[in-house]
Amino acid sequence: MGSENEIPLLDFRTVNGVTLEEGGERWKEMSKKVIEAFESHGCFFLLSDQIPNNLREQMFTDMKSLFELPEETKKKFAGAKAYRGYTANSHVIPHCQSFGIDDALKPDTTEKFTNLMWPQGNPIFW
Repeated sequence: MGSENEIPLLDFRTVNGVTLEEGGERWKEMSKKVIEAFESHGCFFLLSDQIPNNLREQMFTDMKSLFELPEETKKKFAGAKAYRGYTANSHVIPHCQSFGIDDALKPDTTEKFTNLMWPQGNPIFW
């Protein structure tokens, strides 16, 4: 996966017509790499032939706008459990900001989060 200081690059693209089938050998190997990447870096770069470039670019633009919000705005998203809500510069993971959002795939959850971060509205984010 490269040097220990580099963010891992994981290739989810179709190889020789073989896709990542849930439960298959490639799936199991990639699962181990994903876990290792999160444990060592907290993130990874993803190569995929199924994510259009414009969607990827929009995602990075929107994420940048989220993390550029004022600190007092981000702190409004608090969680009762560790690593839920907004976390920043903890003693465990310094120089890191994250949002732990339970049920993030539910539309009402993302809409509530978006309305908290952008009370004036930002429907593109959800």
